[in-house]
Amino acid sequence: MKKKNQDLRNDPRYQNHESRPDLAGEHPKGDAWQFIAALIFFTAVILDYFYMGNPQKFNNLISIWFRFPFAFLLFLSGSWLSFRGIHEVFSEYREEPVILTEGLFRYMRHPIYLGAILFYLAVLIITLSPLGLIVIIGVLMLYHWLAVYEEKRMLALFGKAYQNYRQQVPMWLPIKFKKTAPHR
Repeated sequence: MKKKNQDLRNDPRYQNHESRPDLAGEHPKGDAWQFIAALIFFTAVILDYFYMGNPQKFNNLISIWFRFPFAFLLFLSGSWLSFRGIHEVFSEYREEPVILTEGLFRYMRHPIYLGAILFYLAVLIITLSPLGLIVIIGVLMLYHWLAVYEEKRMLALFGKAYQNYRQQVPMWLPIKFKKTAPHR
């Protein structure tokens, strides 16, 4: 007989997400890599802004009043995607891993990572840091690498079911592009 959701909440295996048996795809060092990336990015932005003075050169080109609404919208969207995605992943306790296909995961396969990326972009728009722009390229590569790693694990675990999900749901943006046949 399967344990009920509330019984699993008190199970020691479910005390942190690294040991939860119902989570299948996450990279074992993904949190550490994300933390390091955030430290590097924010250190670069702070150094660039306060010590190198690069962003101040661009502040006159693009007014803060023009940048702020875009950055604020990205910040709100990123925060919502991240927190909502985290809630959808971690709020339910299961015995076995499942493919999440409801909520945000109905529209995109990596809403939490997309939310984090939008947050980085919001900071970049506000600060106009050239050094931050260089670092964010590495951050984008990191999130894509983590997403690809997780997808390989999910394919290995769920096989055809996950392949079908990948064909139905975009990886990053909730936009479906039509695939056209090659011209003859």
